Amino acid sequence: MNCPDSSFKPYWSARIQALIEIILISGIVSSLLVSLIFTIIFGRNRLKMIEMDIEFLTAYLMFESAVTFLFLWILMKERRETLHTLGLRRRQWKTHVLLGILAAPCLIIVSGVAGLTFQLFLPEYALDKNPLIEMIHSPRQLALFILAGILAGGVKEELQRAFILCRFRQHLGGARIGLVIWSLAFGAGHYAQGIQGMCVAAILGFIFGVLYLIRGNLILSITAHAAYNTLTLLSYWFFIGIN
Repeated sequence: MNCPDSSFKPYWSARIQALIEIILISGIVSSLLVSLIFTIIFGRNRLKMIEMDIEFLTAYLMFESAVTFLFLWILMKERRETLHTLGLRRRQWKTHVLLGILAAPCLIIVSGVAGLTFQLFLPEYALDKNPLIEMIHSPRQLALFILAGILAGGVKEELQRAFILCRFRQHLGGARIGLVIWSLAFGAGHYAQGIQGMCVAAILGFIFGVLYLIRGNLILSITAHAAYNTLTLLSYWFFIGIN
């Protein structure tokens, strides 16, 4: 990972700025902003449809991703950084795409093992059904959610992860500390999926971060994340779900 050096700034000033940037990119601000916009446009009652309407949820996720991309562009332009500095490089892209696709089945196994562990040892916290996946009832909804899984999951979340790990590496104690902290935060962000879902998300987020730090190329982690989301949804639709 080749994050640009920002050591020219005063120590505490740089750390505070890095923390502010992490908060802006974390999804907290963008989610609040999009929720406010959706409430103004559709009303508070309609906003609750996010929990039961896959089309509305997809629109919300895509809009929130667009806001995050905007924040990312503004912050990186202010620092004169590019996506290349975060690791989005064409070098050996075919290899990284292939590795990302091959990683997806392994991630499915990790998720399955984690789920089995909860069922055996922590049954009170085990997840019988994923509330998000259970919202899918038609091929159209499946396609929409796959699109959201690729763009809002694979692309947005991996850009977030790379940006945040870079800020930790530059100013906040190192990328390894950032990986642990952000993996826990990433898991907490999946609270709608229960304790098991949060733990699985934290583990997968950690793995995505490790892939990124080891290879230094975002194409691998983006492909792995997008492929995992896609494979999970297709597996549900064809082998588990009722369609």
